[in-house]
Amino acid sequence: MAELLSVSHLNSWYGRGKDRRQVLRDVSLTLEAGETLGIVGESGSGKSTLARCILGLERDIQGTIQVNTPHPQMVFQDPYGSLNPAKTVAWILEEPLRAAGLRDRGARQAKVREMLHLIGLEEEHLSRRPAQLSGGQRQRVAIGAALIQGSKLVILDEPVSALDVTLQAQILQLLADLRTELGLSCILISHDLTVVYQLCRRVAVMRSGVIVEQGDADDIYDRPQHPYTRELLAACLSE
Repeated sequence: MAELLSVSHLNSWYGRGKDRRQVLRDVSLTLEAGETLGIVGESGSGKSTLARCILGLERDIQGTIQVNTPHPQMVFQDPYGSLNPAKTVAWILEEPLRAAGLRDRGARQAKVREMLHLIGLEEEHLSRRPAQLSGGQRQRVAIGAALIQGSKLVILDEPVSALDVTLQAQILQLLADLRTELGLSCILISHDLTVVYQLCRRVAVMRSGVIVEQGDADDIYDRPQHPYTRELLAACLSE
């Protein structure tokens, strides 16, 4: 399989002068085409900073990041915060196409209808605004907006943590279906090893900006080697 992403010996910092502090330390990982990699760790472990580095949103970095596909996208934890509350679903899904320079309105609308079908919504949802949607429907729209330009690399930052258990299962199934149908490669960021295990073949465990363990999901789940991984797994199983 082709390597879609390579991160090698990545270090990153926040702040300036005396307030400058290191967030990521010597992080290395790869992602193959069609693969879903889970990155798991508690809040503040550096997961979202790593995502921002991959997307080119952080500048104070050292190391190498090679992304071998155009237009990598991100889906955030809170779709209500990432979607424009004043706009309809039709506008939200069409805007990335306008931004990409697709001037043919008919072609844009055809792509919107196609994406609407892929994310499991009906045409009646096109005229609704985010406040008129359920949490699961909002997350479906956010996923659709991220994918509508044809991106093959999507970073999912806690995409189901704001949803109840039933909706979590539906969104995870949607992501699995889209990965197969569209040939997606995904990075799934989560604090929950059980969520990551459902979707990912490989897992990287982060703590304090360092990857302390990574490998096959079955091995990480059944035979965790690092004490921190065992703590995370025990916390998930006790919930």
